[in-house]
Amino acid sequence: MTLSNTLVRGGNRALDFFLRVNPGEILNTGAPIEESKDPAGAMMRASKLLLADAVNPDTGLVDYRGLRASDAYARFRGIARQLSTYETSGLGHGPALMAFWMNLYNALIIDAVIHFGIQGSIMNRPGIFRQAAYNVGGMRFSADEIEHGILRRNRPNPVVHIRTFTTDDPRLSLMVDHLDPRIHFSLVCGARSCPPIAFYDHEHLDRQLDQAAAAFINGGGVDYSAETNTLRLSKIFQWYLADFGGLPAVFELIQRYVNDQEVRNVLENRDFQVRYMKYDWKVNSSV
Repeated sequence: MTLSNTLVRGGNRALDFFLRVNPGEILNTGAPIEESKDPAGAMMRASKLLLADAVNPDTGLVDYRGLRASDAYARFRGIARQLSTYETSGLGHGPALMAFWMNLYNALIIDAVIHFGIQGSIMNRPGIFRQAAYNVGGMRFSADEIEHGILRRNRPNPVVHIRTFTTDDPRLSLMVDHLDPRIHFSLVCGARSCPPIAFYDHEHLDRQLDQAAAAFINGGGVDYSAETNTLRLSKIFQWYLADFGGLPAVFELIQRYVNDQEVRNVLENRDFQVRYMKYDWKVNSSV
């Protein structure tokens, strides 16, 4: 074992111990309600119904209380149990795989908020992103591992600065083929400052990621104060600055999607201050 792998493994074990994570805990235990020849497709359809049943399309908030007792949630939970024997290799490494993991991440977070009974703030259970996990193809994938290991291609967690997978971890083979920074406008952590929840279809993924970026940037992720000449950005831009390619690349991305002409003009002149907004970790519940 290399020194790097030893440090990664040791760091993750220490973090799991501190956050009281049980590495054997998964949320999709039990027998599936049905056996499908296309588990990924069944999960995608169940996820879409789950989101349609729970999410207010105008606010992006989730009715967790109503969802807990809904048929859509029960069906999703039953279908999720198929994942333990599913091999994602049939999805390739392009848009189909990316859409699969994005939708699974968002559904997993909803499932976890209900399962753990989280109220008030997501930070009331700081280990949720490592505790919330599904068995996929016989391997455990937590929300953190899906985001940082699979969709961010094993880049370090920006908070704890530890890579998710060691170089000999078999889960590396299930990574997407490239890091698309627009995923940060589509992954929903269960908090109010997260992007609104949507369902992603691999056939239209690029357009949907554009829509997600535009919705986030124009929906409060970017704000300009002329009085102080300050461009205020979501903490997401700060946390994942390297994924976006640095601050100049962030400005270019905002220019591509922002509707506010004043913001466009300010970005063109590049004479302003940058501040980052406080992140609202209150659960994105509609009730």
